Amino acid sequence: LVLGGSALLDAGWGPALRSVADRVLPNPEVTMWAPAPEPGSHASSYADATGAGANYVYLVDAADDRGNVRELQLIFFGRESDGEGWLEIEARGGSGVRYRACDAAEPPAAARRALDR
Repeated sequence: LVLGGSALLDAGWGPALRSVADRVLPNPEVTMWAPAPEPGSHASSYADATGAGANYVYLVDAADDRGNVRELQLIFFGRESDGEGWLEIEARGGSGVRYRACDAAEPPAAARRALDR
């Protein structure tokens, strides 16, 4: 198991393992918001499961509706972020398990203030 985990980390799959761990551990799910990351600002990338493309890993500061900020890992599957607008993120632990683009007016004022936007 340790050797298998080490091989996955060496192959660049660490972010995927983090995402899986955040999904299976009993972390509460919370809605957070963040500006979409800039293109090319990804922390890492790794080959997708088909080997035909890449997944891009971003570390973003996100805030909840009370203005509490934490860093989240977001994985963009098969494409980079376009850097446009905001994201509404369903977060568990340190990972965004689902996200969607949203209008800049949608994030609560406390979240925008906390992120200086």
